[in-house]
Amino acid sequence: MVDSSLLLPPLLSGIVLGSLYALMAMGLTLIYSTVRVLNFAHGAFFMAGAYIVWWLNTPTSLAQTVGLGASTSGLAVPLVLAVVPALLVIFAVGVGTQKVIIRPLLSKPNPLITTLVATLALATILESIATLVFGGGRLEFAQEIATGTIRYGGLVFTYAQLVQLVVAVGVLIALQLFLKRSRYGIGMRAVAQDLDAAKLCSINSETVYLLTFGVGSLLAAVAGFLLTNIVFLAPSIGWTPLTIAFIVVVFGGIGSVPGTMIASYIIAIVQQYVTLFLDASWGLSFAFLLMIAVLVVRPRGLFGFKET
Repeated sequence: MVDSSLLLPPLLSGIVLGSLYALMAMGLTLIYSTVRVLNFAHGAFFMAGAYIVWWLNTPTSLAQTVGLGASTSGLAVPLVLAVVPALLVIFAVGVGTQKVIIRPLLSKPNPLITTLVATLALATILESIATLVFGGGRLEFAQEIATGTIRYGGLVFTYAQLVQLVVAVGVLIALQLFLKRSRYGIGMRAVAQDLDAAKLCSINSETVYLLTFGVGSLLAAVAGFLLTNIVFLAPSIGWTPLTIAFIVVVFGGIGSVPGTMIASYIIAIVQQYVTLFLDASWGLSFAFLLMIAVLVVRPRGLFGFKET
């Protein structure tokens, strides 16, 4: 019989992890529902944002000691301040990706396939650049987002997890307010629902596409920083979050914002209990099994809709 005290920690960890999954997957959902592009560079944006924060925050002396000789800015910018320029850079990279790579391909034959291949190529290039600049080894942040633990009975919850949860949920709430109340957010929703009708309402779809790619990329960068800050950094670290984000998006229903949110927490919580009862290596496998099971019953996912 399982001790009931063992069941609560995975639930709490799953809620925190689910919030990070939601950040990552919401970027994919926004981009696909609006631009109709499966962005395989999303994991690279996850990785690149974290590297920029590391580069700004890590003192040169520490990088030479534990960072395998990786270069830093030498500025030792405080962690919170280092996040801001990183997010701005990734937002700009996302906008540039849409303008330079995606937009020319949307008017060509088979845009879904060509843009998929193009974003996959971009992800590979960004990973190669990260390897060239920072080396292929694992790096750690000089400064964590928070230290210490909260203990309540037999439950242990770290301050880092608390910060992750608060920031992730705060960003998700801000995103919902942006989509529902701002002019550009309403434009994004309108284009996602009916492009032709949006154009009749004088909504500039090209501007919406640029903004959508920028915002989606920014969400990936936020998730990347929050997660890698308490584990490690490596050029290939974005692939697993990208895979999970795709599982979440398909599980919840491609293009469905509510479905993405709900699926993020279901997948994360299930993974935590799988880790408890089996092994951490089974977490991703069970995520795939859940996705397949849902697709058998509901081919469009939990909240998927038929595209018109």
